[in-house]
Amino acid sequence: MLRTLLLLIALLIVIGIGLIYTGYIDIGRNADGSVTMETKDVRVGTTTKNVSVEVPSVTVENGANSQ
Repeated sequence: MLRTLLLLIALLIVIGIGLIYTGYIDIGRNADGSVTMETKDVRVGTTTKNVSVEVPSVTVENGANSQ
């Protein structure tokens, strides 16, 4: 149980370091000693596009010698 908890904490630390390294989270210290944290905006949405897709057609023909 303790090993699982430590592994989970380590994983969260690695994810946090990765987010800071890639720039998704920006941590800075102000002149008065306070810490600020800024994150990037994430926008999720849908778009509508009119796309023409060609679909192949498949036909099955009976053979001439079939009964």
